[in-house]
Amino acid sequence: MKDKLTMLRDELNANFKEREDEIAGSLLALISGEHVLFIGPPGTAKSMLAKDMCSCIEGGSFFYYLLTRFTTPDEIFGPLSLSSLQSDIFSRKVEGYLPTANVSFLDEIFKSNSSILNSLLTILNERKYHNGSAILDVPLFTVFGASNELPEENESLEALYDRFLFRYFVEYVQDESNFVELITSTPENFTPSAMLTVGDLCCMKERSAELPLDDDVVEAMVALRREFRNTGVIVSDRRWKKMVQVLRVASYALERGRVDRTMLMLLQHMMWKRPEELATLRKLLLEVAISGGIDLERSEKDLRDLHASAVMIKDFILPKSVACPLCDREFRRWRELKEHASHNPDHYYMLPGSEEQYQLSSVRTSPRHLPNLVDKFAAMGRPVTLTMPPEQRELYLGETEEFEETLNLLERDLQSERAALVRELDENIWLSRKDREDMLDHYDAKTRAMNNMKRLLEETRELIMSEEPQSH
Repeated sequence: MKDKLTMLRDELNANFKEREDEIAGSLLALISGEHVLFIGPPGTAKSMLAKDMCSCIEGGSFFYYLLTRFTTPDEIFGPLSLSSLQSDIFSRKVEGYLPTANVSFLDEIFKSNSSILNSLLTILNERKYHNGSAILDVPLFTVFGASNELPEENESLEALYDRFLFRYFVEYVQDESNFVELITSTPENFTPSAMLTVGDLCCMKERSAELPLDDDVVEAMVALRREFRNTGVIVSDRRWKKMVQVLRVASYALERGRVDRTMLMLLQHMMWKRPEELATLRKLLLEVAISGGIDLERSEKDLRDLHASAVMIKDFILPKSVACPLCDREFRRWRELKEHASHNPDHYYMLPGSEEQYQLSSVRTSPRHLPNLVDKFAAMGRPVTLTMPPEQRELYLGETEEFEETLNLLERDLQSERAALVRELDENIWLSRKDREDMLDHYDAKTRAMNNMKRLLEETRELIMSEEPQSH
């Protein structure tokens, strides 16, 4: 089945320009029995794509109609049976109309009037059509709906909008080379090399129903739901359940025994209500769902804390204590002494057992010129340096060794996870090239973060071992 679907996807991609997402989503909607909504201007090959999707079903029947507010139920569901009316029975001749179609394309679907809407909702959701007193099973797999704009605020139209699980905003062809090929090529009728049978479609949906979800998939969906609620976005329980089933079908079609996290990017086409939400949703999916199992944030914070602590410890002890007679204070920390001198430029300093006065800085507001304290320490063979007591140095070096061990383990796990991710992405026919690139780039950000951490670790080690003389 995977080979057949891959072939169909590739042939459709060759026939349509810049419709990679729409084609993959339409195929997936077809095999999962869900509906697809295209939002966008006319002339973007929406109806053609729907018709060609129908041609992929062996013996499939296709129904197309452009809806207006004047469209009557007869045009969609079939004309009334005059012979039945003679017997006081209300019945429509449905053959060749929506109730007998496998795939349908309804253009300007939000132009539906109330006389059509209720029947349409029942068909979309329950696959049933009430033909007078008879209830017909509708063989419908997928309805492709299209509209130039989103529905207005209307309870009935909102219900119709919600029935379309897959949603795509379709634009005109953007790339110039694709545009040139589009206008210069001779159109041909699409003839798929492989066909899907009704049995294929029913079997996939049935057999995938119990496919397990990986734990990180469940965790990601819980996190997404929580994030949505925090931002005031509500996704119904029914929609969540449908999305999970689509992920199961998508995984089963790839001959996988579970739903892995590479499937989660498909949710971007099933969650948005307004096209402008898509970019934010896509970013959220990358951050919450496809970030990988390796969490570097805590390790990075701990390493930065170690580096900052080493900087502070290195400024711990002066060669000798220094007293300020004017303040009656004694200093052993270099930075404390420097801070005191900056706030009190006219103060002077003395060493224990000496009456000689020193200044800390060569720049003074006082007319008095005193010997420099830093020079005095240097003359004593004990220059002021950023140093660390031996016991502290051993302790901090031990911590850097532990960090190095941890980072090496994390790096190996990261490399292993990335290799597995690449394999899963290569096998996932439902994702576009851009999806794959963005997912790997997002994951590679962890590698870049890892390299930054390794550099910081080396800087921390050098900081601990080095002694830096202080200038004045």
